[in-house]
Amino acid sequence: MGYIKNKILLAIFLSFNIFLICFNSVGLANAKEEFSIVVNKTSKVNCENIYLEDIAQVEAPSFLKEEIGAIPIGLSPDPGEIKIISKERLISKIYSNHLIDKNVLVQIPDKIFVKRLTQKLEQEYLRSSFLKFAETFQENKSFTLHDFSVRGLEPYPDGKLTLLFDKDNRFDKKGRFSIKVDVLVNGYVVDTLSVKGWIDVYERFVCAMIPLKRNKQIEAQHLYYKSVNTSRLHNTYATKIEDVAGKIPRNTIKKGDLIKTKLLELAPLVHRGEAIKLVAKRSGLEIVTAGISKEDGKVDELIRVENLRSGKIVRGFVKGRCMVEVYY
Repeated sequence: MGYIKNKILLAIFLSFNIFLICFNSVGLANAKEEFSIVVNKTSKVNCENIYLEDIAQVEAPSFLKEEIGAIPIGLSPDPGEIKIISKERLISKIYSNHLIDKNVLVQIPDKIFVKRLTQKLEQEYLRSSFLKFAETFQENKSFTLHDFSVRGLEPYPDGKLTLLFDKDNRFDKKGRFSIKVDVLVNGYVVDTLSVKGWIDVYERFVCAMIPLKRNKQIEAQHLYYKSVNTSRLHNTYATKIEDVAGKIPRNTIKKGDLIKTKLLELAPLVHRGEAIKLVAKRSGLEIVTAGISKEDGKVDELIRVENLRSGKIVRGFVKGRCMVEVYY
């Protein structure tokens, strides 16, 4: 009986060991299948650096997958360019990580091709963005973009693209401009462009409705406003009717002409031969008498006048309509 009992115990022991060996073999096989790295022959990336997860399918338990996927492979190529990575270099990068041993299944092509994703900045988008920028400098004046050119346009990394125009660059009086533009992708400056050209700015100016004669006072009813391209102007012109009405042109102004400010002068407040009021001031006293102007005079001009009471010719400053102030 003892012999049979020992036989039975030995059989049970051997069966249990065989079960353990089979169980462990299945477990190792499953673990090997769970832990693997399969590298793509071609991949596209959208960042400055290449990581293993960008070019391969990584299978690993739990948090190990994230750690292994973050293994740095190298710098990405320029936008739109292709980078070739050799199998030997990639194997070196992978096995230099302490989390990966020789039992891990790693499949790598002989050459790996990595292309950087790119986007194109369309000139029309740049043009429309510039027009919005230009509006902030024209103080609600109407304008048209007469010419527009850009230097340095190239492919850019994929991502949110933003244009930042340099506000220190302005437009000259003729509408010409040369402005720096920073190109940002996802908030980072990736390029600086230079845009040049000019705009036609239209502004409202005062025009003559009828011919305005030399040395004849201008009336408001003979003036009107006209929108004019300022880039074509070479002089300073009046922009408000109230600044023109009541003044006198030095030269005749044709119908439809803009009013040059340098041709305008104040109308005389006193005319030759006109009866005037003479005001004399001395020691806080003011004496008023009648007189006759001997010449035309504008405000604060010194003119000759005749004192009708004394018959004397004196000089005084024009201070108002038909009023001259004299000093003794």
